[in-house]
Amino acid sequence: MQGNDLVLTNQQAQPPSYSLTSAGVEMYSGQIDIIVCVHNALTDVRLCLASILEHATGSYQLILVDDGSQSETAQFLQDFAEQHACQLLINEQARGYTCAANQGLKAASGDYVILLNSDTIVTPFWLDRLVACANSDEKIGMVGPLSNTASWQSVPYIEQNGDWATNPLPADMSPTQFANRLAAFSTRVYPRLPFLNGFCLLMKQAVIQQVGYFDEEAFGAGYGEENDYCIRARQAGWELAVADDTYIYHAQSKSYSHERRHQLAQRAGQALAEKHGQTIIDEGVEICRFSPALQGIRLRTQKLIERWNLIAQAQYRWQGKRIVFVLPLMEAGGGGNVVIFEARALKLMGIDVCILNFLHHKESFEQAYPNLDIPVIYSPTDFDIPHICKDFDVVIATANDSVEWIAPLADFSNPPKLAYYIQDFEPYFYVGRPTRKAWFWQSVWLRRRFASYYFRKREGFRRAWLSYLRVPNMLNFTKTKWNQNEVERQVKRRCAVIGASCDIDLFVPRSSKNEPSAPVVITAMIRPSSPRRGALRTMQVLKRIKQKYKDSVQILLFGTETDDARFLALPRDFGYKHLQILTSEQVADLLSLSDIFVDLSHFQAMGLTAMEAMASETAVIVPKTGGASSFATHRHNALIIDTFSTQACCDGLQFLIDNPAQRQRMAHQAQLDMLQFYPERAAYRLLEALFNC
Repeated sequence: MQGNDLVLTNQQAQPPSYSLTSAGVEMYSGQIDIIVCVHNALTDVRLCLASILEHATGSYQLILVDDGSQSETAQFLQDFAEQHACQLLINEQARGYTCAANQGLKAASGDYVILLNSDTIVTPFWLDRLVACANSDEKIGMVGPLSNTASWQSVPYIEQNGDWATNPLPADMSPTQFANRLAAFSTRVYPRLPFLNGFCLLMKQAVIQQVGYFDEEAFGAGYGEENDYCIRARQAGWELAVADDTYIYHAQSKSYSHERRHQLAQRAGQALAEKHGQTIIDEGVEICRFSPALQGIRLRTQKLIERWNLIAQAQYRWQGKRIVFVLPLMEAGGGGNVVIFEARALKLMGIDVCILNFLHHKESFEQAYPNLDIPVIYSPTDFDIPHICKDFDVVIATANDSVEWIAPLADFSNPPKLAYYIQDFEPYFYVGRPTRKAWFWQSVWLRRRFASYYFRKREGFRRAWLSYLRVPNMLNFTKTKWNQNEVERQVKRRCAVIGASCDIDLFVPRSSKNEPSAPVVITAMIRPSSPRRGALRTMQVLKRIKQKYKDSVQILLFGTETDDARFLALPRDFGYKHLQILTSEQVADLLSLSDIFVDLSHFQAMGLTAMEAMASETAVIVPKTGGASSFATHRHNALIIDTFSTQACCDGLQFLIDNPAQRQRMAHQAQLDMLQFYPERAAYRLLEALFNC
């Protein structure tokens, strides 16, 4: 019942024969054969081969197949092959792409073989990334990249005016620039598809040995041969994947006219249906068109240029500024995660950014955030913090204790700017019983009245309250309007709102949701150490849901250790799986597998995990009280409910379970809406608040 048998991990299997390049890409050192079939279109051929020479790394063999090209192209290929020691296969008369490709495949002997159209422009690390995708799972036999025009692998759009989209690049952007920017934000989900476009196709030699070659009899003229091969490879037990960190520009063939391509494609479709049946084709097309992972990639690519424009503007305005976040963390948490992914955005913007933590937190912090790519300074004590931070342009406190630690800097000559990143109204952390009453949160007047009582009675409340007043003229900024209002109404201190944000590159749809007949997967984070998170109510609601729906629902919990006494004191006599404390990567896996995520907290200043679930295309329930309305709209992309009412919580959860079509519609809308909350936007606003005030 409380088993731990569900394993969540994002780690990819590490292949042999790899080394790390200066760009952080694992470079494959084994043999790769690259086959380029050519039929005229010399301008494109020149660009293609030049890009291979520039960007192909490691040990590779280039095999050129001249399929009846005219004299100018034929002579160029001969000269190129002699100059670069390529293998050149020559057909005096054009035999068609399928036959030419088979010639190349039969001449290839590498562990990996890549068929590459002659009208492509490859980009940095393309070989290594394609091979890394292939080696991430031994079941993957074929891999294709993303492109501007590659049917289902096209980004950011697949269709335009009733035809395949061409997705031209901006006039001032090269394929290499676009590829580098796409790779920088890639999650490396490696979506599986039933069909891959043949413009660039990596095949394991083991696949060729088992499946054979392209069908020249049915698809001799070209078009359709790769779809047939994909079906045959899948029937042989292989999977097909897209390397979503790899972008290769495709000019689209000049060897055939537009009309000729349509004729060949129509003829190939008929031949494919005759050979395999229309059903398998239609099912494959349906998967390709509506793959949640690929849809997510396309949607995120639509934001790519907008995000990089913000990065460029920030570099122009603030590059070289030095910022330190005082982040005294021992374990991973939502507030720390926000700081870290926004610090990464600041780093891209040219900001010299780092994190300051305590030396005695070092071991646990590095276990919580392994391979952190933001520099960390470890201070022996809080007394050392002012001297460590004095040469920064900005020092940012991230919790009420850390305000006190940086306060002495205000008395230094020529001090840095001091700021407080307020992600919650922390005095409420120390409020007792009234936090369990809806009327307390629904009246600002009552909260003010209770504040004077808690200020006198609770030392923690008093310390957190005074932190907003400790440093005169300190810049305060919050994530949401709700949080801003709490500080301004309660403490009379002004705050800038930089906006909610989410790591939309980590939290993405990764696979299709469960079949309609499968149990509805409900996920909840249980944090009994934080009373405001409503752990007791959450368990009571989930118990009632499990009793009502039995095996029609599966309940997954995370966020606390199994042996935590506060967790053991909660109602647990119902069926659930407890996954304990998860890394961000594991949470991303979990949310992508979930149908519903419930947050039944008393209030949320923002609600990061709900945002992460929405970005993963999961339906969510969020509390009415707090700042969730900054990103959630009731029955549009989420359910916003009065979490103080157990009945309202049950009713909301039952609505999502009983109405799968509306649940899926809200989840899809949620993913669309979360794209505007990328970290660069909040990071840019943070810089504006710091340096333009």
